[in-house]
Amino acid sequence: MLERHGLRYLGLGGALLLALAPTRIGAPERVIRGPIGQRLDSLLQAAEAQGFHGSALVAQHDTVLLLKGYGFANEETHTRYTAATLVQIGSNVKDFTKVAIYQLLERGRLHLTDSLPLFFDGVASAKRGITVQQLLDHTAGLPLGLTPDAIPVTKAEMLERLNALVLASSPGTRRAYSNLGYSLLAAIIERVSNQPYDTYVAESILRPAEMVETGTYLPRFDRARMAHGYEGSRDIGVILDMPHDAEGHLWALRGNGGYLSTLNDMRRLYNSLRGPLLLADEAHRRAVVSSVNPQVLAGSDMRSFFLFATFPGADVEIFLASNHSAYKANRLLEPIQQVMGIQVPGGGRRELNAPMVDRLPDTGPGHTITAYLEVFNSKDTVLMREFFAEHSISDPDVPPLALRLQRYREMRSNLGRLTLRGVRQSSDGMGLAVSVTTENGDPATLTFSVEEHAPYRLRGVRVEVGQ
Repeated sequence: MLERHGLRYLGLGGALLLALAPTRIGAPERVIRGPIGQRLDSLLQAAEAQGFHGSALVAQHDTVLLLKGYGFANEETHTRYTAATLVQIGSNVKDFTKVAIYQLLERGRLHLTDSLPLFFDGVASAKRGITVQQLLDHTAGLPLGLTPDAIPVTKAEMLERLNALVLASSPGTRRAYSNLGYSLLAAIIERVSNQPYDTYVAESILRPAEMVETGTYLPRFDRARMAHGYEGSRDIGVILDMPHDAEGHLWALRGNGGYLSTLNDMRRLYNSLRGPLLLADEAHRRAVVSSVNPQVLAGSDMRSFFLFATFPGADVEIFLASNHSAYKANRLLEPIQQVMGIQVPGGGRRELNAPMVDRLPDTGPGHTITAYLEVFNSKDTVLMREFFAEHSISDPDVPPLALRLQRYREMRSNLGRLTLRGVRQSSDGMGLAVSVTTENGDPATLTFSVEEHAPYRLRGVRVEVGQ
């Protein structure tokens, strides 16, 4: 997610600094409890030998069975992961935004049916009907984002671009995951509370939940404890170097991503939502995290990955973090479920925050997709045949070569030459979503599924025009 180095410490006001403090004294650095904890530890040690770098927390019946780090948080300094490593939490920042919105609702400061003109001036006619509920539900018709996260965007610029963009669908008619929608919710929180987003979160969520190691630009955060992101062997750095002002990240990230936390701190957040500490209404708590159904919430920038999974039927919580593009933490969820005896059809509900970057990663899957796009734009069927023969899987479930070539010709005829706009992790965390502009100027998203190991063959491509 990060394109440059150099930490800048910025205070966010007295209230925020009082709400957050240094490392929690007495927090355990490692827990391996009982036979199940030992089995889980063996599983993750084997994963470390295969390239996993990260940390894990697994709890059942409110008892932590495993809490441990594996591999390196910072390879240059040889700093290993521990339970205290500060990690990016990606899309789980949206859960803070949801809590804040429902808190303001419970305080009578807003309604879910309130529409954008109540909060912002000069809203274009096509967006005037967008409601708070639609922003929460990703049904406002908004795109995933406006720009890659490394490009500075102020609140005024965000609102100006909102007015200029064409909605992908009429508000309330279709769900399309949108980081922009949650940045708008953050702007609404600022307008209604008369506080910067991070200050509101610190005072109304972090402080009551006793989350002392969560946030963005905090002078008391120790850079030496932060996990760096790695794209292949390249050190991308840490999230604090993203564009910011004195109040936190700028508006490509605010309200939808960008926080640092620890696994223990994030467990405090979700445990706080079991009761009325943060939200009085049980329905509001369930709108953030289910107390009934399995749920998986995850976030990634294609290097760092964070995942929270809850399985109420088995009373199990799983927290995973990783920082290497070649081995993302989500690969461990199913093996951990198997150790815990959990089977969930469909894997539970998943949401993913995937900030946009401006180029494909320098990895095996990234090279495969780059080659595909080059051949696609060549308009050469012979080259595409060679690509499919050499760089795509051959499997009974995969369409035959002749059918794949026919589909390529149809796509090339309909879309024309493709121009790369940005790249994100796909919404299920298992592939890459490549945003492009077609030859006619229409936005489109190509979601690629590629093998995670050499020779990194293409499994399939899903195409959505207007995304």
